[in-house]
Amino acid sequence: MLNQRQIEILLEFCNHTEEYLTGIYLADKFGVSLRTVQGDIKAIREELSEDACAKIVSKSSKGSMIEVSDYEEFSTFVTSLYQEYMTVSLNYSVNRVSKMMLLLLNRHRAVSLMDLEEEFYISRSTVLNDLKKVEELLNKFDLELMRGNNKVMIDGFEMNKRRCLSEQDLYLAYTQDEQKEVLFFDERQIAKIQNVLTEIFVNHQYRIMDMDFNNTILFVNIMICRMNDGFYIQSSEIDATEDLGAEYAVAKDVITEISRKFFVKATEEEIRYFSLYLKGQGDNRDSDMISPQMHGFVENALEAIKDTFNVDFTDRTNLRITLALHCMSLLVRAKYDMQIKNDMLEYIRESFPLGYDIATYFAHLFSIGLGGKKVSKDEIALLTIHFYSALLEMDHRENKKKILVISSLKNSMTILLRQTLLRWFSEYVSTVNFVDSRVMVPEMLDVYDVFLTTEKGDFFEKGIAMYVNAFPTQNDYLNIKLNLDGFRNIGDITNVFRPELFQTVKSGSKRELLKQMCENASELYGLEDLYHQVMLRENIGSSYFSKDIAVPHPMNVVSSDTFIVVRFSEKPIVWDEEKNKVNLIMLMHIGRNNPQAFQMWNYLSKLFVNKDLIEQLAWHTDYEHFIALIKAALEKGLNDMNE
Repeated sequence: MLNQRQIEILLEFCNHTEEYLTGIYLADKFGVSLRTVQGDIKAIREELSEDACAKIVSKSSKGSMIEVSDYEEFSTFVTSLYQEYMTVSLNYSVNRVSKMMLLLLNRHRAVSLMDLEEEFYISRSTVLNDLKKVEELLNKFDLELMRGNNKVMIDGFEMNKRRCLSEQDLYLAYTQDEQKEVLFFDERQIAKIQNVLTEIFVNHQYRIMDMDFNNTILFVNIMICRMNDGFYIQSSEIDATEDLGAEYAVAKDVITEISRKFFVKATEEEIRYFSLYLKGQGDNRDSDMISPQMHGFVENALEAIKDTFNVDFTDRTNLRITLALHCMSLLVRAKYDMQIKNDMLEYIRESFPLGYDIATYFAHLFSIGLGGKKVSKDEIALLTIHFYSALLEMDHRENKKKILVISSLKNSMTILLRQTLLRWFSEYVSTVNFVDSRVMVPEMLDVYDVFLTTEKGDFFEKGIAMYVNAFPTQNDYLNIKLNLDGFRNIGDITNVFRPELFQTVKSGSKRELLKQMCENASELYGLEDLYHQVMLRENIGSSYFSKDIAVPHPMNVVSSDTFIVVRFSEKPIVWDEEKNKVNLIMLMHIGRNNPQAFQMWNYLSKLFVNKDLIEQLAWHTDYEHFIALIKAALEKGLNDMNE
């Protein structure tokens, strides 16, 4: 008979038929070693050998896959597998911790440790170990696990308890009645809630998106379950300053009808609580609702993004309005801990990395300037869509371009630099002119396409011109070519990976590794302050972007050089507070004042979706093999973009 983990691994195969799953993927998902996964797959293969409907097949460099020979029999087999999974689930710590937390949240009084032992058929030491995990989860929701006299109870605001129930999906998990029969949440109750909301929203002409409507049904379901058990929001928990006029009218009708249908008491606090929830879900389509404070925040944030990322959204009126309206709802959600869960987070983070990074910075500014609370990754993913759409509008190519070099060099030296630039970029450039920084006038900004400077003065610091050496090197050539034409082919992309910046390590701490990577790049390019800027960026949000991959980068770029420092760790490194683990770390530096270089984010997104990259790299950890894998991963995506 298979154990709990082996059943879960087999179910994972069943949910990914005709798809290879790597050992590293399964080890990471189930939190075990690669050797343990290999042993589990062997046990699964032996279990399936007794049943002719399916088998596990494995291929080197690809992984393992379930191969189905009789789909009708296989369907019956999967059903029995789920039943077996439910039977043994109480012996599995993660499920037990969730059930223990649900039990404690549903009790008005303290529960004895002995009762927990009897409830879950476990020892005192196991109870204490599980309670530590419960306590860790509760801390995320500002709840406290109180202990005394061999008893425990959960203390905190009812609003936070409901947030915990929602975000941990505790009411969507299975429960068992006295006969130990498996029960899921009451579908009849869900249907009644849907009917009530539909009728009242239509009567009030209240607009709501499909996804938000489904979330609202689950939100109300938790309200009803809690009120049925005698748990109510208290007046001390709500200190609302928002105008709840329209939302209050809708909420009052909903709670009144809910109380009638489900025999619960409708209180003023519950109405106000639901009003705030609806306020946070509002679409705010009418632009005249934007407050001067919100308008000012968005304008300042876009200016800060321009300075930090060298991407200018300041003239994008639609983006300003969209962000302001979005932030008005986000402000309520953040203030009252009602931030939205987003099942598309991983996909968005992997597919639109530059948009996600800009959105992360925007959320950081929002938290400082307006919200006061950290914006969740799920909410950042929603903001990403706005920035990505704006980036698409800005992404275009031009033909021949005009270059202006801002320099105080003597004429003899500018002649040499001009000839070098014309020789290098004759197919891209029609004009290369020079102007002394002291006579540079704003009107010139409208005449030229690309601005270079031989001095790290005001024009460089303010993001107007990209620095170039008076005697340009190969690095200058690559940086200017990116500025002029972006990435035309795979060779242009792989040029940012240099063998001097590639290394394999056994393992190490995140901080030590980043410091070493920054020192590596600083020595090669003559940089200052790179490590400090990278750590500033890490402090506002994790640079974990995809399974096994992290892309750290500086908050503010420190030179005009575009490069990527690569480290492959043979053992996974814990990267952030969420315990995400990575093997491949790519420290990316986008050259200062080089808008075209930002395309690198788009190409890296092609790597993020390649789930086999890490396992393939593990076979040969040398630079040449790494570049070959990068080229293979990029080839299809680049061809699609150039078509």
